[in-house]
Amino acid sequence: MSPPPPQRPDPDPASASEAARAFEGELERLAASDVSVLLEGESGTGKTEAARRLHAAGARSTGPLVEVGLAALAPTLVEAELFGHEEGAFTGAARARPGRFRAAEGGTIVLDGIETLPEDLQVKLLRVLQERVVEPLGAESSVPVDARVVATSGRALREEVAAGRFREDLYFRLAVAVLRVPPLRARRADLPALTEELARRVGERLGVAPRPFSSEALELIAAHPWPGNVRELENAVERTLVLTPEGEPRPVEAGELAFLAEPLEGDVRRLARAALGLGLGVDELGRALIEEALAENRGNASAAARQLGLTRRAFEYRRRRGEEGGA
Repeated sequence: MSPPPPQRPDPDPASASEAARAFEGELERLAASDVSVLLEGESGTGKTEAARRLHAAGARSTGPLVEVGLAALAPTLVEAELFGHEEGAFTGAARARPGRFRAAEGGTIVLDGIETLPEDLQVKLLRVLQERVVEPLGAESSVPVDARVVATSGRALREEVAAGRFREDLYFRLAVAVLRVPPLRARRADLPALTEELARRVGERLGVAPRPFSSEALELIAAHPWPGNVRELENAVERTLVLTPEGEPRPVEAGELAFLAEPLEGDVRRLARAALGLGLGVDELGRALIEEALAENRGNASAAARQLGLTRRAFEYRRRRGEEGGA
């Protein structure tokens, strides 16, 4: 059973980004229901924390919250871990274990990294979701279970279905509601408050004094793409705080964040080489960037233009040209 979720301040509606406000609204509505939820998003966006918040704000909050990191489990152990086993069911099974689904009875089970579930176990998980029973290894009968299922995926699971790597029938059972956790680059308005909150958390965890961030430092943070999302930002804050010179804590200056620029040039060149290797040209990349920016900003063209560093007029021009097949 997992520990209770960390306290997190409610976003200020007046200052939160549009992406954050939309996400918070959807999360609140889904928490009030009992349907299965699929949380999708890039690495480090906070999918597991979102799952915890769904549980904490729902009718099952007094029940157990059980998290299962599927990618961390050996393939041979996943079935026994999820559904349980009887004594002597396999070598090393010295005693019976109920499994994670039964441990989550009356509460929520979070299946973290559902895209990594082997195909043979996808069939067995489908039965659990359809019939609400588990069959422990070595058991002669099935056992009823009552747990809300929240799954997380670092990849678009619909694309995994199209590629033949994930069962479509299981997808529809898991994705009764799909909630995409927005990447940090779509939440730039949230960065100042999030940075200060992470500094407070890191300070408490490491026993060091949190420091405010200067306006120049926050501008540098806002300009960074954050491919690792919140996890990368927290690492950057932690690195800054532990390297604080002795003496009276002072605001973090932009120069202390110079390390953020170190990997960028190499990353851009790697992306360029990959695109050239795939035979992609400037026009195709431009269209893809526009489409991704629109998707991340839920169709808001003004927000997508800002994310790409374009005026709204330039964005619409390039969008039209892309639709027409031009440059």
